[in-house]
Amino acid sequence: MLAMFGKWIERVKRNGKNSADAGLLGQYLDAVCAKYVDRYKEMIGLDDKRPGTYDSALDVDALDVLAQLVMAEMGIPNADLAAARAYLSILIENEHLPLQNQLNADELGALRDLLFSYFGGSDAVNDRGAEVLELIEHKFTSGCFSQAKILLQIFETNHETRQNNERNLYYEEMIMRIDGVRSANVSGISKELVDAACADDAPDEAILAAFDACASNANIHFDLFLRDLNEEARWKDAIAPLSQNVQNYILEYVPVVRWRQLGTLKEPLINQINRHMVFESLRRYVQQKLRMCYFILLASGITGYEWFIYAFTNWSRDIFNVDVREIFPVLHRLALVDGMCLQEVLDVTLERYYGPAMNDIVLDAYELDKAFRESVRFILQTDMSMFPMGYYNFGDFLLDRILPFPYEDPYFACRLHLLM
Repeated sequence: MLAMFGKWIERVKRNGKNSADAGLLGQYLDAVCAKYVDRYKEMIGLDDKRPGTYDSALDVDALDVLAQLVMAEMGIPNADLAAARAYLSILIENEHLPLQNQLNADELGALRDLLFSYFGGSDAVNDRGAEVLELIEHKFTSGCFSQAKILLQIFETNHETRQNNERNLYYEEMIMRIDGVRSANVSGISKELVDAACADDAPDEAILAAFDACASNANIHFDLFLRDLNEEARWKDAIAPLSQNVQNYILEYVPVVRWRQLGTLKEPLINQINRHMVFESLRRYVQQKLRMCYFILLASGITGYEWFIYAFTNWSRDIFNVDVREIFPVLHRLALVDGMCLQEVLDVTLERYYGPAMNDIVLDAYELDKAFRESVRFILQTDMSMFPMGYYNFGDFLLDRILPFPYEDPYFACRLHLLM
């Protein structure tokens, strides 16, 4: 079995699970799934007595159907379609986050009220906007940057606003990563749990028991970005009568892929890791290091982590045959002189310089299992006080071993891999 980063084995689809493991949107998706085909047929004017081809319904967007069904399940029938689509987009973005990091029902309700006030031409739009802006400020100060990003999207009415929002988020996030400290004492994990999980042939149960102790004793959680295969199968069966194009389109969005804590899904951990390790995981991993290196360069002499610049330079040369000296002048010019948004600049830079080598990286089953075991040992044999509390991208710990990064301070990886 091979997990290949290059050649994009499969595009990461937004799929998920609607149960106690689901966010606000996921709680409604079972009912929506069961009704989707009938509602789609109704919208395109086809029924069982008048068979036709679903491909001919070019004026019906499958996401319009999804948005209307979700709103109806939420008790908002006959919702304005533009508002429903905008709110659905926010719900999907929110569902991607770890369950405990998602905007809650009240916070999403404030955003919903603002959207529906705006699209409905209500006089209350200014009051609703003030409430959301206050919420955004709270998310900034709390370090909930993924939530703040979702909330800010509603105010990105022009390029300049989007650019300013993105830069503010970037600077605040990097500062918190650099300065991140624990805010509570850490209880130890028993030696018996650690030894059992770190054994060469440790079963999943032993590893999960130790990681459960990390969660309960230190508020440290390890996640993978996954869909639930049972939920995906349910949606595939439900929408099978539709054309393949429509099926592929809707399965890009539901069920929703999300950061899920290890042990949430009932399948072997190595299988979950293999599914996490798609091309997008590698792309996200390299880009996160590029983001950090750029910030340390901008704040040169202030952070105390200048060693990371040299480590990233050597790593880029050895693993990807990239000369970092060529990258940052281009990145800086595109971001500041040409006025591109930072994420666009990072995407362009990554594709241009790292893309060719990333496409050639192949990982076999032995390397994956070896990196898995080494990552478990690193985490469990590390002083837990070095981990800021929160949710971590477990896959990035594996990639640190598959593509060895020369950390001068190995604990710095904890700050990079924290999901914010």
